[in-house]
Amino acid sequence: MTKKIVQWIFASLLLLLWLPAQATELAWIDAKGATHSLKEYAGKPLLVHFWASWCGPCRKEMPELTAWLKRHPTVTLIPISLDQTLNDAQTFLNDNHFDLPAQLTDSSQAMAMGARGLPTTLAIAADGNITARQIGMLPWQEKAFSDNLLAILQPSPIP
Repeated sequence: MTKKIVQWIFASLLLLLWLPAQATELAWIDAKGATHSLKEYAGKPLLVHFWASWCGPCRKEMPELTAWLKRHPTVTLIPISLDQTLNDAQTFLNDNHFDLPAQLTDSSQAMAMGARGLPTTLAIAADGNITARQIGMLPWQEKAFSDNLLAILQPSPIP
C-alpha cells in the first residue's frame, strides 16, 4: 500500500469509528460580537471545525479545507477558532485569503465537544448526534474520504 492510502485509511477509521454521541450545547461569537449556538442549526447536518491561527497543523490544513468547501458549497461548516481574540483569527483568515468567518469560543467549550487537540472536525447529524469526530488533519483532497464524509452528512431518510 502506498503511504497516501494508509494515511487515508487511518484518517477514515478515526473519523468513522468514533462512537456517536449527542452534541452538547456549543456557543461561539462572531466578528460582530453576536453569540451563536448549535440550536440555530437544529435539523440540519453540519461540520464543526475547531482550529487556531497558532496551530501548525491547522495552518497547513486550511487551504485544503477551504478548497473542499468551494467544491461542496451545500455543506454547512462552522469554523470556530480557539485563538485568544477574534482579531487574531480574522487577521490570519484575511492575510491568507481564506473565505471563512472569524468565530471564536474558548477551550472549555471545545473540550466539551470532544476536541482534545487541534484541528478537530465534528460531523453532526440533523438529530444532533455527533456521527464522526477527527482530531488532527484530514485528507480533504482525497476523493474516497470526501465521498465518505458527504455520505455521513446526508440527512437520514424519513422512516
